[in-house]
Amino acid sequence: MNQSPINIDLSPMIPELTLVGGLLLLLIVDLLAKRNKGIIAAVGGSILLFVLMIITISAEERVGSYLFGTVIQDGITVFFRLLFCLAGIISLGLMSYRFKDEGEPHLLILSCILGMFLLAGANDIIMLFVAIEMVSIPAYVLAGYGRKDMKSAEASLKYVLYGAVSSGMMLYGFSLLYGISGATNLPEMAAKLGTVSGTSLPHVMGLVLVFAGIGYKIAMVPFHFWCPDVYEGSPTAVTAFFSVAPKAAGFAALLRLMPVYVTLEPTYGVTAVGMITIGSAMTMTLGNLGAIWQDSVKRLLAYSSIAHAGYLLMGFAVLAAYPEGEIHDLATAAVMFYLVVYVFMNLGAFLIVDLVERNFGGEHIKWFRGFGKSSPIPALALAVFLFSLIGLPPLAGFIGKFYLFSALVKGKLFALAIIAIANTVVSLFYYVRLIRDMFLYEAEGNIADQVAAGAKLKTLGGILAIVTLIPTLVLGIFWGQLANWIQLKVW
Repeated sequence: MNQSPINIDLSPMIPELTLVGGLLLLLIVDLLAKRNKGIIAAVGGSILLFVLMIITISAEERVGSYLFGTVIQDGITVFFRLLFCLAGIISLGLMSYRFKDEGEPHLLILSCILGMFLLAGANDIIMLFVAIEMVSIPAYVLAGYGRKDMKSAEASLKYVLYGAVSSGMMLYGFSLLYGISGATNLPEMAAKLGTVSGTSLPHVMGLVLVFAGIGYKIAMVPFHFWCPDVYEGSPTAVTAFFSVAPKAAGFAALLRLMPVYVTLEPTYGVTAVGMITIGSAMTMTLGNLGAIWQDSVKRLLAYSSIAHAGYLLMGFAVLAAYPEGEIHDLATAAVMFYLVVYVFMNLGAFLIVDLVERNFGGEHIKWFRGFGKSSPIPALALAVFLFSLIGLPPLAGFIGKFYLFSALVKGKLFALAIIAIANTVVSLFYYVRLIRDMFLYEAEGNIADQVAAGAKLKTLGGILAIVTLIPTLVLGIFWGQLANWIQLKVW
């Protein structure tokens, strides 16, 4: 008896398929090119990502699940695809300075983005795990790409070891959840776990282990140990990419997993709201306190990145408390809005740090003393990014935090809101310290001669500065259109 062929609709996967084809083409071009491989790969990769943004925006959103239910296409998928492309374009521009004659780092960035595309639409634990590994493995290589730098080698080794442990924990957690539910599809798993009377110990352990695995990806305390060393040891342009794109991918994965987490009933004192709330409070507190003592600006921004992961987790605490409804949608939109803002202000900060490192040879805070007098425009740009990271008005970071706080207040999570406000006050110290050193202190010793020469944003650097600075300023005042667009994607 003849069986009818299985009809697999791949039209929602056009962005992923286009990215694969473009990546293969750039790989061939890189093999054939004799010089300026990095510039060719950066330009080609940026064009490819821009085309993907156009395809994503212009294509009709076909809501539904595809590839046997392993991939879902909805507004959130579209949002994260655009976010990853935007972060990728800016990161490729930054990397073209550092790797002018090497195309491989740029291709590794595109490989990471391919995994992120799949992760944004993952609707199955197998697809989700494979996508996370597709993001992680190229990132391990990128961290250690400075082969002659011992810090880079150390960063890569720590990244791999912690990554392997976290992946194992996550996979074991998935196996427990699969054993209870008998399903790998996330909605089906959530439905079956929700019908189980009571919550068993394997259920709790599975969710805790998966949360720990995701926590590593987003640098959540106590799984953050790798973050400062990896950020410091990796090339600055690579660190800039790590600080936004893989982190956003981790939050996309957690967003897909939330229907499973809300099935957790209070068991052994563990609840989904309590687990995420404690993770958020610990992460933002340790991140901000750890940044106070840092003299390396890259390590300072690493601890800042940890703290911002804690702020973002506040939105997930609301999602766990309100599985559906208006407050749930508000928290989802708040998380997505904050991720957009964070991409601009954090990549902008690393852009100026990379400028200082390339011109003066270091990213220690001593290299920034007198920077405001020798290079006022880059110094002012960095000050704007840092003030936005604090969350001061009228900058985009303020609106992002206000959005998150409004979700907390409506969700009546007042204790977490108070902790977040206290942490915002603490963050003033180390951000303003760097601004103070740039504008009020003089460079000392031999450093003064180099700083006196100044550092200028060249054409590409100026374009990237504008691309990151203008949204940081404009979204602090005219933020309504972006918020409304995100709400349309969520609702």
